[in-house]
Amino acid sequence: MDKALVKFKAFPEDFIVEEIGEDYSCNCSSSPDELQQARVDLGRISMTNNGFLICDLEKINLDHFSVFEILSKKLDKHLGEFGYAGTKDKAAWTCQRISIFNPDLEKIKRFSFGGVCLKNFKWSKHKIEIGDLIGNRFKITLRDADKDAIKILKRLRNSDRLPNFFGSQRFGSLRGDNVEIGKLIFKRKFKEAVWMLLTGYGNEEDQEVKEAKKKLVKEKNLQEARSYFPEKLKQELRILDYLSNKPDDWLGALSMVSEKTLLIICQSVQSEIFNDILQKVIDEEFSLHDNKVILPGHNTQFSGGRLGFIEKEVLESNNIRLSDFELKEIPFLTFKGSKRDAFSKVRELTVDTESDEIFTGSKKIMLSFILDSGVYATTFLEQFFELS
Repeated sequence: MDKALVKFKAFPEDFIVEEIGEDYSCNCSSSPDELQQARVDLGRISMTNNGFLICDLEKINLDHFSVFEILSKKLDKHLGEFGYAGTKDKAAWTCQRISIFNPDLEKIKRFSFGGVCLKNFKWSKHKIEIGDLIGNRFKITLRDADKDAIKILKRLRNSDRLPNFFGSQRFGSLRGDNVEIGKLIFKRKFKEAVWMLLTGYGNEEDQEVKEAKKKLVKEKNLQEARSYFPEKLKQELRILDYLSNKPDDWLGALSMVSEKTLLIICQSVQSEIFNDILQKVIDEEFSLHDNKVILPGHNTQFSGGRLGFIEKEVLESNNIRLSDFELKEIPFLTFKGSKRDAFSKVRELTVDTESDEIFTGSKKIMLSFILDSGVYATTFLEQFFELS
């Protein structure tokens, strides 16, 4: 299928994400300048603390976890006292609902940080949890579009569903080695997994990081590596410190990596298998009676017929057995099987074009659409465009 090259996320405001819940819809400010100038307004909210303070968190060009670290320091709250329904992109302009347990409202009123705004406050008895959102509205500008890109728009306008692939973020957007490390962990090859964590790097990382990791690969001296690994490599330094006291305890060394990071790494293996099965379903053009594909786990029951054959074939090609997902050595990495929608609806899609004020002589394409929770906008766009 022909695709056209376009500029994607040329500016953070070219990728707007607004969270939608059961009884709310978050909205970004009218302009980045308005966001930068915003100040906290508690409105008529009761100043008597009443459990969880609910508000909208708007941010631009800041990653999810950095923002919550900023909030934690400025509001003097532990990270666990914040709740959110989903993580949002860094290179983007986003608005989402969050909860803060038992906050000091005077500190809330004084909160200020460039590119971050807290607004629309109310009290609740409940913390916001992962998965509480219904979906997200995306407002996306694709730039430097040529005639080939404009021709594709008719096909895009007629698109009402998309394959529900996991996007590249799931596999390690910086280093891209989550799946490989995850497979080593599931195969109980803990030494190899630790070495990959210590030596892996991405093309976009700075030269100091690359050189340090290349040196470790060449010299294979973990004790020496502690002296030249940059301080920014906090995870790797924790691993090296642990191994200096307990050489060859590779399972223990893995415990120096946060549970959240290990979960993401190992979940990427499930995601890879899901994507591979779905791609084969699409290639063979057969219907799924329940629109579901497995996310494999140790208790997964294979489907019948051709789909079951594909499931087994994909697991074998990935050198994974269902029993691998029962990781008794690291209990929180024991995964039960589940299923995920194979295709998702694209709702309220609108498409407009204008002359591109940045890339003169070309067009910009402005898209607005709603996707269900957990569905990636990039997955939708990559059906039609090469995103540069």
